[in-house]
Amino acid sequence: MDLSLLSDTAGPLVPLSILAVCGAICLVHYIGDNDPGWKGLVANILRIVGGIAVIVAVWVVSASFIAIFLAIAAVLFFMAPLFLLGGASGVADRRQRRSDYYRDTYRYDYY
Repeated sequence: MDLSLLSDTAGPLVPLSILAVCGAICLVHYIGDNDPGWKGLVANILRIVGGIAVIVAVWVVSASFIAIFLAIAAVLFFMAPLFLLGGASGVADRRQRRSDYYRDTYRYDYY
């Protein structure tokens, strides 16, 4: 049985898992605000760690998009002049024509 959240047979697992995570986040916030004991301290530490994790995740995603855009820009910046000059358009111009060399009787090519 496939219990992946991304499969076609997931059924109600996706909304239930999202609801459970949202409930857990709300419960941590509630305990952190209303419990002055050790559970409140742990909940506040979890809030701080969760906030740092969100900031790091946003930074990683934005850095990935910036890297993708810089890679595309570098390819366009360095390859566009080559295509405009015809240097990267193919290998047909690198091959020599038949009139540029001759074969001797031993089948060796001489240029």
